[in-house]
Amino acid sequence: MDNYFDSEKLQETLIELHRSQQRERKLKEENTAILEGIAAMAGANTKLEIFDSLLEVIRHYVQFETAIVLSRESGYQSFKELVATQSTFSDCYWQDAGIFKRALAGESIALFDPLKVAEFNQLPSNYHRFFRSALLTGVKVSSGDAILVFTHSLPNAFTGRCRQVIDRFRPLLERTIIDIDYRERLQSLVAARTQELIESRLRFKDFARTAGDWFWEVNTHWTFTYLSTPSVETPKINELRIFDIISGIEYQTALKTQFEEGVAFHDFECQLTQDDECRWYALSGKPYFDKDGNFLGYRGTAKDITSRRQHLADLTEARKQAELANNAKSQFLAMMSHEIRTPLNAVMGLMDTLVESGLNKEQQTWVKQMDHSAQLLLNIINDVLDLSKIETGKIDVFIEPLPLHDNLNLVFEQLAPQAHKKALNYQLSIDSELPKWIHSDSSRLSQILFNLIGNAIKFTEHGDVTVSAQWQHDQLTIEVIDTGIGIEPDAQKQLFTPFVQADGSITRKYGGTGLGLTISQLLVNKLGGHIRFTSTVGKGTTFVLELPAPVASEQAESSTATTHNNTAPLHLLVVEDSKANQMIAKLMLEKAGHSVDIADNGQIAVDMALQEKTMYDIILMDVSMPVMDGFEATRILRAAGLSTPIIATTANVMEADRQACVDAGMTDFLAKPIRAKAMRAMLQSYTKSQTEFQNFAEYVTITR
Repeated sequence: MDNYFDSEKLQETLIELHRSQQRERKLKEENTAILEGIAAMAGANTKLEIFDSLLEVIRHYVQFETAIVLSRESGYQSFKELVATQSTFSDCYWQDAGIFKRALAGESIALFDPLKVAEFNQLPSNYHRFFRSALLTGVKVSSGDAILVFTHSLPNAFTGRCRQVIDRFRPLLERTIIDIDYRERLQSLVAARTQELIESRLRFKDFARTAGDWFWEVNTHWTFTYLSTPSVETPKINELRIFDIISGIEYQTALKTQFEEGVAFHDFECQLTQDDECRWYALSGKPYFDKDGNFLGYRGTAKDITSRRQHLADLTEARKQAELANNAKSQFLAMMSHEIRTPLNAVMGLMDTLVESGLNKEQQTWVKQMDHSAQLLLNIINDVLDLSKIETGKIDVFIEPLPLHDNLNLVFEQLAPQAHKKALNYQLSIDSELPKWIHSDSSRLSQILFNLIGNAIKFTEHGDVTVSAQWQHDQLTIEVIDTGIGIEPDAQKQLFTPFVQADGSITRKYGGTGLGLTISQLLVNKLGGHIRFTSTVGKGTTFVLELPAPVASEQAESSTATTHNNTAPLHLLVVEDSKANQMIAKLMLEKAGHSVDIADNGQIAVDMALQEKTMYDIILMDVSMPVMDGFEATRILRAAGLSTPIIATTANVMEADRQACVDAGMTDFLAKPIRAKAMRAMLQSYTKSQTEFQNFAEYVTITR
């Protein structure tokens, strides 16, 4: 009995041993298959080769017709084919309805009727015939999720044993799917970067082919390693140095110096030897280095600047021509001023003499009309000269203490006869807060007021012309209000344009040059102020002038308010080539009690002045004369040590003419036509004891 039990136990042991040996052989076969699969995958170059290596191992244990790896990126809901044994399912999107979630949790699932599951049932019906049986499992990958699906067209093709095989081969499956996913992403990335690089190179070539700039690169021997230029033929750039294409040894040397300094440079201008059109280029470059900081050469661009250089040359030539034209204009204005002022000097001087010669009332009226016409002509000349000087920035303003009330009243009273002649209601309103003295330019302020008030009277036939002055916070505000013809809206836009009036009929009816407001605006800007206006046609116009006007001190008032009521008799030498002007000067000066000698030109004046150095108290020197002009005569007299004041009397009144008088050594300046009042004011500044001549900046100029 015991032998029987021992025999049966031995039999069971042998059977268990046999099963163990079978399991060992099977495990060995599986391990061998896994190792072979791993070895095959290691030598695979594509994701399909990797997949085939895996399937070759699985096929020994699981019979399937189709194998698919589905994947989805993190954050996405649907799966799409990553790799498959056939391309039938490449356009399908698979939705997760629960089965895929179980597979991703590590479960191996065998489906005996997959079409009852939403993941398969939702696919297009033409795919249903492939899914009579299905075996699937899931894997987490770095980029998202992956599902491995085996399918068969026969039902019940996959058993529980197949699930066990998948479970045992899970490490190999995971590695394979991860490797496939990695290869896929890597290939996609490489493909995308490759495409970007190709597009970038094509784009760069297109730009280089069509752009005016071209690009270059040279090594440490200054030989081209890259050159992109549409205009220079370089079939052998590896043998061509950058200096070889630069025209001119001096430019080659300068460029080499730039390179040797080892720093970036910009806009190195040169011409190329291989360019028959002699075009100019601007080279810019910077050194480049390897990752260890070793100098490798220079990279840069070359820009075609021929058009720019030509444009600059054209601008330079245009500026030169403009300067020549401006000089010609200035010379023309100076010449016209001289030619008009010279005869006008005699006319206005004789009128001054006639006024004081005991004329009857009717004759005095005639002379005043003549004087008014002559003064109008002189104003036109001065307006043109002032505009020229202001436009070229050659006019200066002299800020000094001025008696504001006196200036306002003087201008107002001088224009009163014109207003009264038209029976206008002419009024001046001065604010009680208005200071007596302010800092500004007296002559320029008067000139602006003459233009504004004069225009108001000129264009008002009946009604009112009111001038009001106010002062607040160091600002002077003057309003000139009239009830005249007004200004058309279209004409208002051009009101400050030179030589432009509201319409052509205004010039014919009222006269004028159309320069008054232009000059006024430019002078106001020069003084740091503003001018504006409002106007209604048929109702009138209001001009508002605003100027900075800081209060002047009482010391300024007392020191500035000096007068010269009497002039001591002087012995004068008048140097003048015009007989008419000689006569006028002699009459004017002798009537004031002075003794006068006449010299026809500069040479005679030099001889007379140097015979007795202390003989003359003042010399009145014309500038433009035959034989010897006033400049040369003055230089000779100063070189001889004569310190007698020499006053220029000239019809040339441009700033350059005044400066020429200073440079020649003249003491002062009187612009023709010379009025008796201006002459008296000038002579009052000098006495016989004055031997030191004053600086020309202190001159007194009366041109109106």
